[in-house]
Amino acid sequence: MRVRITDHALRAIVTRIGGVPPEAGGALFGPPGTDLVTGLLPDERATATDVRYHTSAWLIEQAARTQRDGAARFKGIVHSHPADLPEPSGQDRREFGRSLGLNPHLGRFLAPIVTHDDRPPAAHELVSGGVRVSWYGAVSAEGRVEVLPMHPLVLPVAESLARAGAREEGEPEVLTVDGAPVIAVPVRFEALPSVSVALFGADFPAVPPVLVTHGSPVALTWDLAAPAADRLARAVSGARRPGRPPSAVRTRLLAARERAAAPVRRRRATGLFARSAGLVSPALADRHVVVAGAGSVGAYVAECLVRSGVGRLTVVDPERVAPENLGRSPYTVGDVGRPKVSALASRLATINPELTVRGERSSVQALDPRDLAATLRDGDLLVAATDDNRAQRRLDHLAYWTGVPAIFPGLYRGAAGGEVIMTYPGSACWGCATAGVRDLSADTALAQPTNYGTGRLLAEPGLVVDIQHVSAAAAKIGLALLHGSGGETRIEGFLAGPRERGQSYVAFGTEPGYWLFGHVLRDAPGQHAFQTVWMSVDRRPGCPVCGPEDERTDPLAGGARDVSPERLRHLAGRGRRP
Repeated sequence: MRVRITDHALRAIVTRIGGVPPEAGGALFGPPGTDLVTGLLPDERATATDVRYHTSAWLIEQAARTQRDGAARFKGIVHSHPADLPEPSGQDRREFGRSLGLNPHLGRFLAPIVTHDDRPPAAHELVSGGVRVSWYGAVSAEGRVEVLPMHPLVLPVAESLARAGAREEGEPEVLTVDGAPVIAVPVRFEALPSVSVALFGADFPAVPPVLVTHGSPVALTWDLAAPAADRLARAVSGARRPGRPPSAVRTRLLAARERAAAPVRRRRATGLFARSAGLVSPALADRHVVVAGAGSVGAYVAECLVRSGVGRLTVVDPERVAPENLGRSPYTVGDVGRPKVSALASRLATINPELTVRGERSSVQALDPRDLAATLRDGDLLVAATDDNRAQRRLDHLAYWTGVPAIFPGLYRGAAGGEVIMTYPGSACWGCATAGVRDLSADTALAQPTNYGTGRLLAEPGLVVDIQHVSAAAAKIGLALLHGSGGETRIEGFLAGPRERGQSYVAFGTEPGYWLFGHVLRDAPGQHAFQTVWMSVDRRPGCPVCGPEDERTDPLAGGARDVSPERLRHLAGRGRRP
């Protein structure tokens, strides 16, 4: 008779039972209706001596609870013997028979014995790290119980994942999908970063696993001629990236298994926000944040907001992840070449599986302003983190026009300093905050060089710690804007003073004596780097964004505008030839 066991379960038996002095034991579990062992529940309260193990009432209770709470089913009891005694004793055989009588639905009661010795393994044994696991099972035959050796077969689930470059991010769990048992392993593949769960059937490695993504599934080509533990690695190396639709049958199967895997991800996320209770509101789960720019600033702010509980994101960015992005952003090597909006969505969904993320692979300038305005109207906060000042101006105008609070984080040259500008109804707009303070055409410490013709800032060296220092402050300001004031959470008082004083512009220094800090705080004791000053901003008279309401311009208004005679003469003069 055969018995199958995953290498996860075998490793647990070797370390948890074989790694302690005999006698020790535990309960074995696996998918229903199979001869497969996938898990071990060690008996932490067993009554044991050097020569005897007795199952505790605690283990029986925990085994019953395990079956109530999940799809795994009890398979038998493993226990250890002193060295050189790998066979069941007469007492063991009587206990095995009694256990089978109490569990007749099992058909056979698995009862492997763990010992330590140096003999080569027999056909019914597995040896790992000097620990021998001898497999036996109690079966009913002609009105009596027989204890027979069983031939074990190891399913290389963990080994296959490791060879395929996957990192396991949680314990395997048994699920039942449409009556078929699967082993769900939370994973992260370097080559396929959108994959979050690998589902192994009881017939693995003859049949490939299903790799669950947050978009379309991954199509695998399965080579049965390859060694069993190498098949997944070969399949992943030749896998198609998500995006090509599979067959209708496969789509239905994957949809069912995705629904089954969702509870696994939800359980993993349980307690995610427990340590921010009272600091931020659970209502963040219903908040929608629009993030324009998924670079080192925007991606970091987005991750901070998601880890704080924000439940909906729209991310706008036209670019793909490049190698030079890895040193200053949350992306990994496996993301290189992927659109930033897709790579960021995959990462954020592994943090909070309940998150809703929509990606717009486009520049702000290329988006229809009406569509962008509709997105903002549906939002609760805008994070404007692009490297294009034309885009920032458009976002500023649309956000103010639609009444959506916004934050505009930015870094100065070399990340030696930075700023966060916040806007909300009644405050000065981004344009008023930057006019005369950050003149990008001037050669000042605040200016960064731009690409002539595009207006986009040129990337230049800057430490990730300095970038994230300013970005973290932006995230906290954003969280405060999402809450408003007058509630019961601590974050709601964070901006009370600055808003009362009209302080919507925050400047940062990350190096000693940077810019105005060398003058304003020069004589203040204890000042070095990481300095901050909050400044008041006045709205400019006649500002088309935040000025008097009857003088504001509609960013969505179409049609030609009147041109002044002076402007017309200027344009005509530029076109004359000498």
